[in-house]
Amino acid sequence: MSETVNGEIGRRLRKVRLMLGIKVKDMADSLGLTVGHYRKLERGEHAINASLLTLLHGIYGIDLNYLITGRAREEDLAKDLMCGNQKEMFFLLHRLLDSCEKIHRDDAREEDEDGDEEHC
Repeated sequence: MSETVNGEIGRRLRKVRLMLGIKVKDMADSLGLTVGHYRKLERGEHAINASLLTLLHGIYGIDLNYLITGRAREEDLAKDLMCGNQKEMFFLLHRLLDSCEKIHRDDAREEDEDGDEEHC
């Protein structure tokens, strides 16, 4: 990744961390990094690798699309729906509904197995 891309990702990472109200030390600790290394990520002096991206999403639920591109998934979906032709729009809506159905089935299966009612 170029320094410019690293810098943009670092700025978004910092923005998300501040929005979540997490201190630098706590974020670094949760990722298994030193504070110095984490600060370099936010300043764009180090590139974020796939393992860190996985941790950021797994621990904090950070939208990796936003972190990497600066666009939220919802913005991409809305643009695709609005800019596509009728056939593309039908395809995207069909995929979206299929995904919702899969999530619902998975949640119902987990609820049956665990007896819990935990959802998204």
